[in-house]
Order: sequence, then structure tokens, then C-alpha cells
Amino acid sequence: MGLIGAAIVMLWFFIVDLAAGVPLRTPALLGAAVFEGVRYAAAVTPTAGLVAAYTALHLAGFMAFGLLVAGLLALAEREERVLALIFVLGCCLAVVFLAMVYLLSQWLGQALTPAIFLAGHLLGAAAMVGAVAYFHGRLLRRMPEALDGE
Repeated sequence: MGLIGAAIVMLWFFIVDLAAGVPLRTPALLGAAVFEGVRYAAAVTPTAGLVAAYTALHLAGFMAFGLLVAGLLALAEREERVLALIFVLGCCLAVVFLAMVYLLSQWLGQALTPAIFLAGHLLGAAAMVGAVAYFHGRLLRRMPEALDGE
């Protein structure tokens, strides 16, 4: 599930960068921001090292998230109350993600607009929710009952 989201986000960034005429610019910018503390997009030249390092971090983050969700869903199959925890954690992660988008957009200025970042991750999230709905549809239909405390 995490790999599905990661692939969708990476494909979105690649399409946006290709349309702008600078392939792999986004992972290079994010890699420079994360690993080198670069604050100005003009100072970043896409290199294989930056792109590979950020891609590895990106994949690791999505895989960890996917494993966490899969584990929680497996637990929820046995104990429905965990569905409420999944919902609350999802809301908290959404707030953290929006804060991260804001900070990155402030840090990298106009080079990586919040709209591009948000669109990519919303597409990835939609793909992951689709996978969860496909594999755990019965469990998700019981979410309202779990949130009511029944």
C-alpha cells in the first residue's frame, strides 16, 4: 500500500518536472532541503546523488506508513475499537502533513509550490485509500460504529 502511494507521488512529481523542462527537479530540491539544508532553489542542481537519496527516504517513509496502516488494519480485524484509533491517527497525520507542506513551501519558495506538493500527495493518498477500500472494505464499512463507541 505504501509503495502504491510512493509510486503515484513520484510519477506526479516527474510529470510536473518534465512539463517544466527540468526532469527530477523536485526530488533534487527536496533532497537538497533535507540533506544539505539548502534554502534557495536556485542553488540546487539536480544530481543523481540528491535524487537517489531523497527517493530512498521517500520510499522508506511511505513503506513505513504502509506497514503501520497494514498492522493497524490487521489488529482492527480482531478488535474493532482500533478503527477509532486509525481515524484519529489519520486526522493527526493530515495536520502534520499540512504543516510540512507549509514549511517546505516557505523554505523552497516558488520552486515547489504547495499546490504541486499537495496535489501529488492527495493523488497518492487517494490511491492508498482505494487499496485499503479494496482489501478491507468490510472493515471500513464498520468505521461509523467504531467511532460511535459501539
